[in-house]
Amino acid sequence: MPYNRATAKSLLTSAELVLFDAGRRDAIAKFDQRTLNAKISRTRKLRDKYRDLYRRQRLATRERTGAKRGPGGATNLRTKDKEGLFGELLARFEAQLAKVVMADRRAAERAARGQEAAAKAARVAGKGPASRTRSAKPIAKRSTAAKQR
Repeated sequence: MPYNRATAKSLLTSAELVLFDAGRRDAIAKFDQRTLNAKISRTRKLRDKYRDLYRRQRLATRERTGAKRGPGGATNLRTKDKEGLFGELLARFEAQLAKVVMADRRAAERAARGQEAAAKAARVAGKGPASRTRSAKPIAKRSTAAKQR
């Protein structure tokens, strides 16, 4: 279920809401690889925190009530919603990271192809590093004083 900002605002703390806002379409497109890795790490920690908390709460409810889900099955629903929200947010960050990595890789490949083409053009034009053979080396001339001896 996609979470909107109103739902997120009712579920999250102010610090968590800042992270949620960073995962929105306009904001997420501006991040570089390093920033995305930091956001992924933070989001993963929060998702794991709420997943583990939900499990502990569910077990405590089971012990207390004797029912699997507690009275009406709606207990701890808020914690489960937070887990789902951070799972969705994590997927967004990871998808954006994949896009950024691919864009960086393509740019590097284009730059490498451009350098190869420039080097080839320079060799063809005779301006690049030419491979010299033994006969192509300049011969040192002897001075006239050395010849007279």
